[in-house]
Amino acid sequence: MVAYASSLDQGGLIAQNAEDLAIGLQIIAGHDPKDSTSASMDVPDYRAALNTPLTGLRIGLPVEFFDARLDPQMHEKIADVIAAFESLGATVKQVQLPHVAESIPAYYVIAPAEASANLSRFDGVRYGHRAENPEDLMDLYERSRAEGFGLEVKRRILIGTYALSEGYFDAYYKKAQQIRRLIQNDYNHAFTECDLILSPTTPSTAFEIGAKSEDPVAMYLEDIYTVATNLAGLPGGSFQAGFLDGLPVGYQLTGPVFAEARILNAAHQLQLTTQWHRQRPEGLTHV
Repeated sequence: MVAYASSLDQGGLIAQNAEDLAIGLQIIAGHDPKDSTSASMDVPDYRAALNTPLTGLRIGLPVEFFDARLDPQMHEKIADVIAAFESLGATVKQVQLPHVAESIPAYYVIAPAEASANLSRFDGVRYGHRAENPEDLMDLYERSRAEGFGLEVKRRILIGTYALSEGYFDAYYKKAQQIRRLIQNDYNHAFTECDLILSPTTPSTAFEIGAKSEDPVAMYLEDIYTVATNLAGLPGGSFQAGFLDGLPVGYQLTGPVFAEARILNAAHQLQLTTQWHRQRPEGLTHV
């Protein structure tokens, strides 16, 4: 695992269902004496918490996530998820996250800035790819990084370096951190009205490889529903909601700090009554 953006990075799990996620999280959660960023607190029994009924669970729907940016067919799929939760006894209400629209520009200042610092160690001497037959130390640095990093990584390093440079730090990085605090405050307020927040994972289904390579901003906008969770420092999970035109649809559950058990419980209870998590793309028979 390589550090990208230290204040946003979080190791996650990929599994076929919420119960498997709970088993895996039980193993990796908890305090690590060699990791100063890990929380020193007791780890709940995630698997035991899966069986809690959803009666009375309050689910919030951010009005900002269900606007014109969301594909209408995706909206219909998420509506099916909402109806399934309601059938299990959950109540659904609209909540507001007024500053979440700024999550993309804030994220793409903070993340590249931290990445430019974290990836500076990949110089061909200590870490990463090493260019062959360098003429001198500067040539080693330049060619190792030029050959070892892809186009998008280079783009983010340059953006981050610019944002941290003298004269621009206050205008970009500091301002992005202030927006981050506003987003955190929005989520904290929303969780006084609901227990979990439900949203689409992406505004549309997967696009073809390379389809947005010429338009990085359009590609970044695919993160519109997910990066706010990282900025706010909250737990979240993406779960299956069927297919559109043979491509998977995901819904996302976000909870308050350390509410992983609540997220997994909600997803598990839904998976007991639906078959979305068992569906496979056409032609894929073994997973």
